[in-house]
Amino acid sequence: MMRNWIPWRARRLTYGFYPYALIGALLVAIAGTLGPTRAEEPRHIVVVETMSLPFLQETTDWFRRGLSDLGYEEGKDFRIRVVNAEGKFARAQELLSGTLAEGHVDLVVSIATLATQASREILKDGNVPQVFTLVADPVGEGFVSAIGEKSGSNITGQTHVVPANAKLNIVAQSIANLTKNKPLRIGLLRSTYPSAISDAIYLFADAGDYAGIQLSELVFKYVPGSAGRKVMRATAIALLKARKGEIDALWLATGPNQLDTTFIRRISTLDIPIIYGEGNVAGKEGAMIGLRSDAEINGRAAAALARRIFDGALPSEIAVTRPNTFSVTVNVTTAQKLGAVIPSHILELAGENVIR
Repeated sequence: MMRNWIPWRARRLTYGFYPYALIGALLVAIAGTLGPTRAEEPRHIVVVETMSLPFLQETTDWFRRGLSDLGYEEGKDFRIRVVNAEGKFARAQELLSGTLAEGHVDLVVSIATLATQASREILKDGNVPQVFTLVADPVGEGFVSAIGEKSGSNITGQTHVVPANAKLNIVAQSIANLTKNKPLRIGLLRSTYPSAISDAIYLFADAGDYAGIQLSELVFKYVPGSAGRKVMRATAIALLKARKGEIDALWLATGPNQLDTTFIRRISTLDIPIIYGEGNVAGKEGAMIGLRSDAEINGRAAAALARRIFDGALPSEIAVTRPNTFSVTVNVTTAQKLGAVIPSHILELAGENVIR
């Protein structure tokens, strides 16, 4: 694309000039169809991460790579500043406010629910576009009225979570041979982290449709920071020891704990089968079934939204969606311990994500 083009100086405009002007206009039009619109200065992007967990940082990496694959050159077309809230709402706001005060920001990308909540409070009355990803319940958080709808404000994004009914359906199919005479008592282990709360609400709303599943809640307080993870592990284990006789299996709710490998390993020592935990992280640590969209899908989706905004689209005009594809993980060792028979079509869906 032609940049900083200045008309000939000190010459009279003659008919001979018009072909050059026409050619230049055509070149500009053609360039616009071949790649991203270039800005004179790099776009300044702030990425606000909720905390340090591999899934979140991998999503940021894929967002950066997604922009590059779309034709944007880092340093020339965009610059990214990544800040990490360490699981603390106030810290997320402090970091974002400080960055905004330092100079112009073209886009804020918030990774996970807490960072999105905190960023929203700061950005909702301004003009800086916000793109979110890894938010479990954008409807419940008030970011949009429904999945598939537009926000009408300066925010858009994508949820990463599979609908509750789909989770319950695949679990119900996987334990069908165990629940012919009575339901399986499943304890939903969750913290008071926002996405875990919303996950529980949706699961309980739909669980009544599945006679083989009897859900009960096991709730512990969310504590931010690395020290908080140790506290939550100890609290969850104490809770499970006290309630162990009431449940046959565990369901790990959406949220940071089910992405914490150490948390799942500690829980596994109690010899309570984990029947559901999202994605490969939980599956490798023993969760029988897991559904999730991966970091690449979510990072690239955020990059695609950023490009639309850079090309002139308003966030208010871009619908909030969920991924079209999800990965299925099956841990057959846990299934065998439970005596569950995983249907062949679910094993086929899992493909390479069948863990033995």
